Amino acid sequence: MAMTLTGAFGNDEANKFYFLLSLVLIFPLTFLVQGISCALNNINPWIALAVSYIAFIIILFTVLNSSAWGYGLYFLVFWVIGYFGAKGIQKLRASKNK
Repeated sequence: MAMTLTGAFGNDEANKFYFLLSLVLIFPLTFLVQGISCALNNINPWIALAVSYIAFIIILFTVLNSSAWGYGLYFLVFWVIGYFGAKGIQKLRASKNK
């Protein structure tokens, strides 16, 4: 995202594409991976989620406008899917091993 702000990808259209790509695809995937990581490694989910949202809020206030708050909910959905999906898989594996 920072590279798009500095014009690293050339013209404005390419920068917009990579900026939107990071907002719509890369950030949700990082939230998903973080949710899975929290579940598998027994990390406190509230601290991990707070750190991610602090980073998102910094980006929101420096780059985006307040209309991007909806993306925060979008990212949360991916995190919840990752976290509870991994927890569910752990429980299934544990019940099969008994």
